[in-house]
Amino acid sequence: MSGERARRWDSAPVQRRILGAARTLTALDRLLDVLPLLADDMRVETRFAVCPGSEFATNLADELRGSAANVVGWGSGEFDLAVSPSGNGPLHELDGRVLTLPHGAGHHKRVATETGVAEEISGLSRQQLVHGGEVVPTAIGVSHVDRLEDLRRQCPEAVPRAAVIGDPCFARLRASLPLREHYRRALGAGDRRLVLLASTWGPESLFARRGDLAKQLVTEFPDAQVALALHPNVWTRYERLQLETWLSTARSRGLVLLPRIRAWQAALVAADVVVSDHGSLAHYAACLGKPLLLGAFGDAEVAPKSPMALLGERAARLDPHADPRPQLEGARPVPGHAELAGLTFAEDACARLRALIYDLLDLREPSWPATPEPVEVVTP
Repeated sequence: MSGERARRWDSAPVQRRILGAARTLTALDRLLDVLPLLADDMRVETRFAVCPGSEFATNLADELRGSAANVVGWGSGEFDLAVSPSGNGPLHELDGRVLTLPHGAGHHKRVATETGVAEEISGLSRQQLVHGGEVVPTAIGVSHVDRLEDLRRQCPEAVPRAAVIGDPCFARLRASLPLREHYRRALGAGDRRLVLLASTWGPESLFARRGDLAKQLVTEFPDAQVALALHPNVWTRYERLQLETWLSTARSRGLVLLPRIRAWQAALVAADVVVSDHGSLAHYAACLGKPLLLGAFGDAEVAPKSPMALLGERAARLDPHADPRPQLEGARPVPGHAELAGLTFAEDACARLRALIYDLLDLREPSWPATPEPVEVVTP
């Protein structure tokens, strides 16, 4: 359909169109933190497409439609800007400008391969950013100015495209802290201690290493509420029926298995203590000042000298051979957690990212301020 014919049927004064390129559920989760920056601006329309090529894209189109998103085919339609929370996939096939964002709490993991991990940092590596000798993204969002040096080492030709944007997800989490009791009531925690287990994906994850931990805690810590947040890739790999089967006893004794996306944020704000690994959720927990214990940690997957590596050095470990109750009750925030947050995230993330998006759209920013919205409430 021609542009003029398409506009004939418009019912909003749309001037620019954005494509949300979702390669996995995790990418969709990240994109949904960007949408609030476009709130109330009817000049900008956002549609979504599944970026092909991931092992973890099963049922992703259904999830997009379940989110009430306007879903289009990959490479179809005309867009002024594509936003991708990943440098992976055939982004070079898209017409128009491309903005890549960090996949998690900054760029801290090595690139995953079929046999393990590569030396490069995921999201900043040359193999992800360059195609046919040309840098693909028009702009590369990084969470902190220190990541520019990482990019310079791995893909120097991409440095002029980089922009320090902070992290809108972390900004939203911090904005949600005053509403903590509201999130606790919605989760049914009441006066109980809320223990959040949070696992990334892969063989070094908490779920892979300590899959029995949820059952152990609900059994030995019956006066606490225990919730489990699994990385979306775990959900995609095994799906709900299998996960519920593996967690059957724990769930029968009160474990809250959080939904695959858009639930861990509220649970993290509500939590009294977090047990996690080298996933982004652990880093957010640490930077928020949450008491944190590491039940696993994939050192080989973490970029050396990154803030996540520093977290691994500073955070206390959960001793699998000792009684977990006194360990959970004695858990404390990671030493120097405010410094860790400062080393990971630039301030004013929402203002920075919105300004970048509107610059790429060649559109004047709205007159109202770009402020972080509190995260969504979740009920079991």
